[in-house]
Amino acid sequence: MRSISLDHDVRQCIRGFKLLANISWDRVDDVIIPVNVSTSFHWFLIVFRIKLRCLHVYDSMMGGALHDKSVNIVVDKLATMIPLFLTSTSFYGKRLDLYANKLPEYIDKSQSDPVAVKHMTNVPQQDETSNDYGMYICLFVEYISNGVFDMRSIDIDAKYHRQRYATIIWHYEEKKNDDGAISESEVIRTVACKFGGPHIAK
Repeated sequence: MRSISLDHDVRQCIRGFKLLANISWDRVDDVIIPVNVSTSFHWFLIVFRIKLRCLHVYDSMMGGALHDKSVNIVVDKLATMIPLFLTSTSFYGKRLDLYANKLPEYIDKSQSDPVAVKHMTNVPQQDETSNDYGMYICLFVEYISNGVFDMRSIDIDAKYHRQRYATIIWHYEEKKNDDGAISESEVIRTVACKFGGPHIAK
């Protein structure tokens, strides 16, 4: 706890700052965290389900003892660190509903105890020879943002979604040009400001 300074990047993100489109964690129920395993050049997704006090892990390339070990090391660190950062930012004082509603995940537990971890099984898997993990993370985020946390019945056509995302990015660039925006921050800064982020003058 003593090593968490007031201007620590993670602490600032939890409070709703640092990122261009961000909102403080006490105003949401789920936090989406893309994670990189640098040793294997792999990305996977963690969703912090606040009311469940649990990290849900979505990995598009499950299996293999070495891979699973690398993923678990990162997940276990986050499971330990997140409660400490929440305590240091007075998060729990802003989410009294977690205790008022007597959620079993919070009753009789220390606020600094590590959160639970649940590896989501049967999620769509990428081809072993592909480098589609970024696209799969985007798809996982898309489903989760629409309230779909169980993806067992979802079949992903990688080629179709690669083309779809290319189209979305092309239209985004067109909008950026039409608005005369020089950078991404000029396009989305109003989102950050609207939800309590710092206003940056144009």
